[in-house]
Amino acid sequence: MNIAPPNSNFNASELVSKIEIKVSCENLPNFDTLTKSDPKVFIFQEKVTYANNTKNTYWENIDSTERIKNSDNPVFTKSIYMDYYFEMIQNLRFVVFDMDSDSNEYSKNDFIGYAEKTVGDLISGSQNNVYQCDLLTTIPSGINCSNTKAKFSSKQAKINIRIQEVVNSPYEFTMDIIGSDLDKKDTFGKSDPFIIISRIENDSSLVKIFETPVIKNTLNPKWKNIRIPEISLNNGDPDKLLLWEVYDYDKNSSNDLIGIFKATTRVLFEQNTFELINEKKKAKKGSKYKNSGVIKFENLTRVRKYSFIDFPMNGTEVAVSFAIDFTASNGDPNNSNSLHYRTPNYDMNNFYTLNEYQKAISSIGYVLEPYDTTRYMEVYGYGGMFFNRNEVEFDCSLTGDPNNPSVLGVAGILNAYFHALQTTKLYGPTNFSPIIKKISEEAKRDLLPPGQNNPLPRYYILTIITDGAISDMEKTIASIINANELPLSIIIIGVGNADFTNMKKLDGDNKVLKLNNKYSTRDIVQFVPLADYINDPGLLAQETLKEIPKQVKEFADKFKYKPRFL
Repeated sequence: MNIAPPNSNFNASELVSKIEIKVSCENLPNFDTLTKSDPKVFIFQEKVTYANNTKNTYWENIDSTERIKNSDNPVFTKSIYMDYYFEMIQNLRFVVFDMDSDSNEYSKNDFIGYAEKTVGDLISGSQNNVYQCDLLTTIPSGINCSNTKAKFSSKQAKINIRIQEVVNSPYEFTMDIIGSDLDKKDTFGKSDPFIIISRIENDSSLVKIFETPVIKNTLNPKWKNIRIPEISLNNGDPDKLLLWEVYDYDKNSSNDLIGIFKATTRVLFEQNTFELINEKKKAKKGSKYKNSGVIKFENLTRVRKYSFIDFPMNGTEVAVSFAIDFTASNGDPNNSNSLHYRTPNYDMNNFYTLNEYQKAISSIGYVLEPYDTTRYMEVYGYGGMFFNRNEVEFDCSLTGDPNNPSVLGVAGILNAYFHALQTTKLYGPTNFSPIIKKISEEAKRDLLPPGQNNPLPRYYILTIITDGAISDMEKTIASIINANELPLSIIIIGVGNADFTNMKKLDGDNKVLKLNNKYSTRDIVQFVPLADYINDPGLLAQETLKEIPKQVKEFADKFKYKPRFL
């Protein structure tokens, strides 16, 4: 027997498997009067903490599928990826809604049902990699919704969960897909074509991996800048056979097949042009049949998709700015009830001697400080009359020098904040838009044009600390939407016990931020109420900063930027 020698380069990550989860449903109830449901599945993972000999659990929304319109048997394209640990219980919850609005707020949509399973259940109980179970119609804990429609439905809805191990590839395929001379399928128009791409597995089963948008009324469609992760397309195998199906979309009936072809990714690079074949039409027309159109691939590339850590490790710096609320609602700093009160035993190195502003600054600042090699951070005040001046300012440098708002480290921020309090008259109102616009202008300054794989020199994080409601809500929303195309994330920390309803509206976790006819294209705002984490600086930083890596990656992927030195 040959025994492999010990691996001196052991890496714990070798014991972790990356798994892909894909979801489909069957026999969903129809809650809409004239059409079928518009289902979407939200995926949660149970998190467990222990404190004071007590076990505490909560369910974290880790991802969701796309929304499929008008379907009671949806096959969702989006894959959910996660790490699998054999030694851990990983509880997952799949919650299905009929989406009646553009908002992801559960109470605004119709609850269909849910299933809770461990990853171990999905692996051991699957047949041909698919686990099937009934959807339960009781309301799961932590979900604010009504199950009135679901529990009275006569249909037994089911969910299919496909699970398989995948290669953890950092690459993705990008391509333009050009169709020409497609068959005409509509009586009073041309065709409304779209493409479904599926992997053909070893057991001949099909796994839907991508669906293009529908292009209306054309026989010569062009799908530009299609991006598909390698782990989805071929799981790292260039010889994995793929099925490409072109359909004509019909709103009120089944989609009409135009034609298909099969090809591996290796063949796509070698051949690039393929005839669409419709076997039924071919059998009917015989020797007169040529094809049902042609599909051509242009600008086909396999490119590396960078992780968050690639950016700070390869020269992209994190530029950090703090904006502090100096409005009168904070109270007189000399009064012990003031949110700006400095305790007699103040010690910047002792979290529990700090006021709420100082706690927010230190918790966030100490985490972010190392990511800027200079360790200099900018500090501003808003809503006060600063340095004995007789006007209210909303983007005032607390160093006293408008051309140099930077200080060294967290200690510099805390000192600048304290000294500014000595000469500032607290006033109002609470306007966010000026400081957002100022940092947005900084973010534009060194940014090279998007879409050209240019290096990203720095990514900006603006932390706004406030005690109350925004006075310039519309202007703030407009400035956030305008900043969507910039390397910028905005953190809002609410201190005190004010009503922070409007702050939550700015956080785009469950809805798209919009104003008039403009919409946010990515979520760049995270709101956190300090009171929820007031006694735990580590948990405060974790909750506040958890979306930053995702936001950096989303910006780089969307606008095609790479780490500075790669």
